[in-house]
Amino acid sequence: MQDVRLTVKKRAFPSHGRVRLNAAVLPDLGISEGEHVDLIHEITKKSVSVTVIADTMVSPGQIRVSEEDLKAIGLAEGSEVLVRRTIPLKEQISKAAGDAQVSLAVGTKKLDAAARKTAGEVSAGASSAAKAVTKETKKATKSIGKAAGKTTKDVKKAVKKATGKGDDL
Repeated sequence: MQDVRLTVKKRAFPSHGRVRLNAAVLPDLGISEGEHVDLIHEITKKSVSVTVIADTMVSPGQIRVSEEDLKAIGLAEGSEVLVRRTIPLKEQISKAAGDAQVSLAVGTKKLDAAARKTAGEVSAGASSAAKAVTKETKKATKSIGKAAGKTTKDVKKAVKKATGKGDDL
């Protein structure tokens, strides 16, 4: 299946949406009579989808197109037009679904890797914070212990001073 360039001939009878071309060209396009092709103006990229009618009276290098369809894509008789098989909607949807599935799998892998990395960073940060809290708690406990011991000595001194030297606590 490939694109085919054909010379445009205007149809003798108006038939908007239908083209006639030689049956020998159908295999090159990968289509059968009654299927659709896109006629593409290669410069402007305008296109129109039309139904194919096989006709042995049309020269193999030509395509017969209605005047309305020629106007729609901006071509004149004698010009060349690119003819391409129109991909049926079912195939388009299947391809899009397949592409979406691949994209989703790739995105899921990236998201999983990012989540694992973040979890590792959070775990490492929490561990570091826990060590720091433990260290500071030990320092504070030691400092409070010293202060409590000093306060105890000071209270004993104050009590002895207030009660006299003979009383023991």
